Amino acid sequence: MSEKRTRFQAVLDGEAVDRIPTGFWYHFFEDELVEATSQADLIADNVTGHQKFILNFEPDFIKLMSDGYFHYPNAANWRTSTDDELLAVTSIGKDYVWLTEQVALVKSQHAQFSEDIFSFYNIFAPATYLKFALGGDDQLVNFVNGHSKQAIQHIFDIVSQDIADLAVAVIKQGSADGIYYSTQNIQSTSDQTIFNQWVKPSDLTVLKAAKAAGGTNVLHICGYEGASNRLTDFSDYPADIVNWATAVEGVTLSQGRSIFPNQVLLGGFGNTTKDVLYQGTIDDIAAATQAIITAFGDDTRFLIGADCTVPRDIDLKHMEAARKAAVKQPITV
Repeated sequence: MSEKRTRFQAVLDGEAVDRIPTGFWYHFFEDELVEATSQADLIADNVTGHQKFILNFEPDFIKLMSDGYFHYPNAANWRTSTDDELLAVTSIGKDYVWLTEQVALVKSQHAQFSEDIFSFYNIFAPATYLKFALGGDDQLVNFVNGHSKQAIQHIFDIVSQDIADLAVAVIKQGSADGIYYSTQNIQSTSDQTIFNQWVKPSDLTVLKAAKAAGGTNVLHICGYEGASNRLTDFSDYPADIVNWATAVEGVTLSQGRSIFPNQVLLGGFGNTTKDVLYQGTIDDIAAATQAIITAFGDDTRFLIGADCTVPRDIDLKHMEAARKAAVKQPITV
């Protein structure tokens, strides 16, 4: 087992470490929402991006990007479907190209590793795939409210099982250590009801399947474009590591310990061009890193990272500054 993998495992086990593992990542496509014209083109661009990033940054652990696969197959057609048409929808199946291509992608990403590190493949919540397909939060709310409970239950059951199958496949066949599972509250006044009835159960289906497959999983409570979340809604999710937008939520990494008492916490840095990781000096970043560590005291169950993906043009020296500064200092009394 490599030194980086051993250190990461020690954090998972709540053991003392000499340095807090540090991980940052960004999208390799100019537009991560785009669908490539072919599997070969998509895998080549994605894998090349990982190859360069791993070579130049040598991360302690990594999120494997699923750029190009943000669109669950055929879901956009459901915008105009009737209840009967929705009830007739069937699973895409474990052999569907959208799923098997992603397994192939993870294998190709892993082939670029120069050392043995923990890796987590990016997978979205079923509700998020539906939002991508339907046009956003409001459209998802309208979709749910515009159909029978039976039809919506069927759709969520189908999509969540397909995404669970994807999670299991990238772990068992693609050799990812787990999934980086991106979910969030719906940004709508109807959110709480929809969350409790549809979003959370579908989240649990995917996370439990990944866990049962042997995955060590990251729960990412996404604050993309300022989306606000009720962190307590996710406190009982079966994830080993939890990451949220500390800047958006106004909850620092150490403050989140009271919400997530048993998980490893990931983050600490804002991820925008206005934040210290992007625009600060090397000394600024080092000081911010130590401040995150100091706030945890003798608790080593955390990882240094950002609220979400960082800008594509970030100076790699800034991320390296955080890693070099992430030395766990002895606690003095």
